[in-house]
Amino acid sequence: MKKLAFCPVCGSRLNGSGAGADADPIDVLVCPSCNYHFWLNSKPAVAVLLMRAAGGKRQVLLTRRGIQPYEGEWDLPGGFLGNGEKPEDGIRREAQEELGVAVSNPRFFTAEIDQYNRDDIAEQARFVLSLFFLCDVAPDSTFVPADDVVEAAWFPLDMLPADLSFDCNRKALTRLRASPDV
Repeated sequence: MKKLAFCPVCGSRLNGSGAGADADPIDVLVCPSCNYHFWLNSKPAVAVLLMRAAGGKRQVLLTRRGIQPYEGEWDLPGGFLGNGEKPEDGIRREAQEELGVAVSNPRFFTAEIDQYNRDDIAEQARFVLSLFFLCDVAPDSTFVPADDVVEAAWFPLDMLPADLSFDCNRKALTRLRASPDV
């Protein structure tokens, strides 16, 4: 796996040393030339939890991934937040981009940390903080998969597909299954 090697400010080789006694060396890379501190924070992402009742069972909408990692596996709609983007705005944007629908009333449900493992992503930049939001969608909404989604389908919470991407999704859906009032 690749590692971050150069300062994003001056281009000098990073040395990976910490920023002092209160900083953990694995959390920050320090440029020996310009002293820029490159903090290794988890990248923020959002996921949309759309629910419905059908046949006496609670169902959740999942999307099939059209990109790596986990291409072809089931996922929750969502993605990375833009720089400075509010989570609620990211939820609305991702639902529109991936499903062609407008969501409303986003309600924070849970958060999970996961790894986004791809060969082209530096080892130090692989952690993701995923924020899961329950949202509403108009009952007559038509889902049109687009962007990095190739399919969308409803699944009963007690019969989720085995090929579900990302540990954070499995944890969030397990928590959702255990929350009968949701």
